[in-house]
Amino acid sequence: MQPARLDLTHLNLDVRDLDVAERFYRDVLDLPVERSGSKLIAREPGFLIVLNCGEPAMGGTFHFGFRLNSPAEVDAWFARVRDRAPVVREPKAANGVYVGRISDPDGYAIEVYCDLANADESALTVR
Repeated sequence: MQPARLDLTHLNLDVRDLDVAERFYRDVLDLPVERSGSKLIAREPGFLIVLNCGEPAMGGTFHFGFRLNSPAEVDAWFARVRDRAPVVREPKAANGVYVGRISDPDGYAIEVYCDLANADESALTVR
């Protein structure tokens, strides 16, 4: 018998201010958000980011990422949010992905990337 497949369904993060987090995840990341008691839940199809009021725990290489389909989509996304979130790393090609990072209000690193092996042919000539 094969072991059961594990499905990753949520990420639980502590944030300093739920109101600030709500505006960021709703207005910058364009995620549907809802309050559930003392928690904020940002929904992505098949995945939840659960935000609780507390002291953020960061360190090392911790980050989470969102995938787009092409370098052009990544660039357009960064152009749209550049004045609403700190850009930690400008988008660039590295190790088979085209990737950039922003920071949320609590300092969590958020990657936005595309897999260059699966990008549209026309998008590959952009870089």
